Amino acid sequence: MSSPPVPPLPDQGKDCLLYGYRLRSVVPLPSLPVMPEGGVPDLSLRRGRVPEQLAGAVWASPFVEIGGDGSVLVRIPGIVAFLIRDGGCLTLDENSNAETSTIETFLFSAVAGAILHQRGVLPLHASCVMVGDVAVAMAGVSGRGKSTLAGALSMCGHDVVTDDVCPVDFRDGKAMVIPGPPRVRLWPDAAGLLGLSHAGLETGRPNHPKRVLAARGADVGPKRLGAVIRLDIDRRLDTPVLYRLTGPTAITPIEELVYRARLGRRLGRRVGLFRDLVRLATIVPIYQLVRPEEGVDPSRLADLVVSALCDNGKEKAGG
Repeated sequence: MSSPPVPPLPDQGKDCLLYGYRLRSVVPLPSLPVMPEGGVPDLSLRRGRVPEQLAGAVWASPFVEIGGDGSVLVRIPGIVAFLIRDGGCLTLDENSNAETSTIETFLFSAVAGAILHQRGVLPLHASCVMVGDVAVAMAGVSGRGKSTLAGALSMCGHDVVTDDVCPVDFRDGKAMVIPGPPRVRLWPDAAGLLGLSHAGLETGRPNHPKRVLAARGADVGPKRLGAVIRLDIDRRLDTPVLYRLTGPTAITPIEELVYRARLGRRLGRRVGLFRDLVRLATIVPIYQLVRPEEGVDPSRLADLVVSALCDNGKEKAGG
């Protein structure tokens, strides 16, 4: 993974592991594993002044801005704000009274996405679980059922690697997934499909309908990526179908595969993202799983995911 200069460190704080990086934080982050003392941190998180807007912003969306120096502002008015600089120097707004769960929710999603893009790491927009000895990433835009499928696979005994943000690192000719927090965020209808009580799940963010399923996670080491399964919906279908993708259709549109692809492009990653996806497609089989809009048992989709991994394993053995 890319290694920008170590950012200035807080005067004190605990070291924990965030998507493979040692994060020194003055803010308690109970969902992250604590790391032994003595290591050199890759990231730092402190409280401080965060501007309302970035002067000379070169790009802005409703909640994210990019400054001319490549810094990223993530601000949810009245809730929380982060400033991310140099791929590792994180400032949490000193005036924010957000609960720890809210801070973690944004740190593990939008803030992590900015860090990964700044560091030149490929972040798939995917939830990922272990199937046998390899990881499988379920990718797609919001609302396609990534977390629901990850939850279904988790309930079948498969360890969760990461949810929604799936960093991929290339090592020794392999694509490796860097684990994140083993938690899955579910909408009320998704919880119902999984037979879970939505009210009984943990709150990830006050007054927000998504709840957190704390799942059994894989160990913190990188996992070899065995397949990417792109999720989509087709109202014309009566039953889900799964098939292998080849050529340009395997990696386009990029927005359906990469977490906050527009942010990455604006941070100068247009060529890098395309290059990384081409490399990914040469190493890892990519499938399309298309389901009807309603009426599909998530366990049935989970069986299709497992079958794709098994079939791919048989192809390799036969070759």
